[in-house]
Amino acid sequence: MSIEQFIKGTFEQCFKKYFYNELVMGKLAHTEFKTGVNKGDEVDVIMPGTIDLFNYTGGDLPDAEEATTSTTKVRIDKGKGFHFEIDELKKKEIESAKEPDKQVNLVKDYSLDATKQFAAAVDAAYANLYTRAGHYLDNSGSAIQLDADYAKEILAYMQAKFQRGDRKGHTNWIDGQMIAILPPEYEFYLQKLKDFTYVESGHRKLEKGFIGHLSGWDIYISNNVASPETNVYYPLFGIKGKTLAGGVSSNLNMKSYMPEKNFNTRYKGYGLFGVGAPRVDWLGTVKISAPLALSTRN
Repeated sequence: MSIEQFIKGTFEQCFKKYFYNELVMGKLAHTEFKTGVNKGDEVDVIMPGTIDLFNYTGGDLPDAEEATTSTTKVRIDKGKGFHFEIDELKKKEIESAKEPDKQVNLVKDYSLDATKQFAAAVDAAYANLYTRAGHYLDNSGSAIQLDADYAKEILAYMQAKFQRGDRKGHTNWIDGQMIAILPPEYEFYLQKLKDFTYVESGHRKLEKGFIGHLSGWDIYISNNVASPETNVYYPLFGIKGKTLAGGVSSNLNMKSYMPEKNFNTRYKGYGLFGVGAPRVDWLGTVKISAPLALSTRN
């Protein structure tokens, strides 16, 4: 295998291995890799299924419900590209590292950086679906200016809204699967609360962005929370893996070439993706302002 093919292969494997781990907003979504997609395509994303409960008073059971999954269509309408160069000396260093693990480590810096940036772009697209939220804490159009009390109250309010559910009595709350994704400024106020439970290192596998629990929510922090105006944010609330949907091209369409005037190798490629909100009844948001201010001390 040529070094060019090795680098491209490492990029592809790294992307597929680490992409999901880099998502934070995407933890609300069921995201699938899709092959052979083009910009503008509509693809089917198979969402996790649900079942209905019935009143049981003894006797015969009703006919069994077919456990089916739901399918939502997502338009692949966004993309991110990359174009970088590896100089001849770096290329020879990779070639001379005989052990595959050493070769992979020399390439991983490039591939991990590209994966992180691509995942951040997908996360930002998910964040902008706040406009579709079925649960919205209304403050007459104004942003709620956050303090410690409001930080806790918003979480409790959203918990009640999701637990109440729809008019038919179907709850939108699933214990252990509820996620709140907040901007870093929100965490500043959570730290002032005595009853906020931070995750203990080693107690649970640490996920990217995860900081702890409050009011039944697993709480994550993300820089990609939508902020359409300065110091205004729209955190998201929903059910892990079931609220949003996304399709991502599995192939980074990567190619290599050598420019005329040197012996370096250049690599270029792109990935496509699309996002959607098939369960707006499982999606919540609130318009907040979160100014950072230290307590006044004499």
